[in-house]
Amino acid sequence: MITGTLEQLDRLLPQVAGNVRKALELLKQVDVTALPDGRKLLDGEDIFASVNTYETEPVQDRRPEKHFRYIDIQILGAGREAIGYTDVENAGNLTEDRREKDDVVFYGTTRKENFVKLEKGDFAIFFPWEVHRPNCWFGEGPETVKKIVVKVRA
Repeated sequence: MITGTLEQLDRLLPQVAGNVRKALELLKQVDVTALPDGRKLLDGEDIFASVNTYETEPVQDRRPEKHFRYIDIQILGAGREAIGYTDVENAGNLTEDRREKDDVVFYGTTRKENFVKLEKGDFAIFFPWEVHRPNCWFGEGPETVKKIVVKVRA
């Protein structure tokens, strides 16, 4: 997992390659925080954005998830959110498998879960070997969040 801010993409760019680098370069050119809710192709099916506005939920109400074909760059366009994460080896029982249709599986539990707290303009990058639990309360209650998830073909 890598975290940063949209304002400081220049320091990360020399450290990454391939489609992740291309996606970060696109983020320098396109203000994804201004995109309306929905799906927006940035480089065909290799790099696209999914924009949603929602209320965060208590961590116990959120399921850990993992992807196989795509890397997630999760960006907050508004609000605050906590996201749990751990390596896939720390995931418990598989509770739902939608990898063929939606490139996602869900788990019932995790061990060694850490949390990153994101605010407007912050991002976190999750790779296919990482389980993450998005959309969690930042503090003591729900907040309205606008999140842009840039999906990058792995």
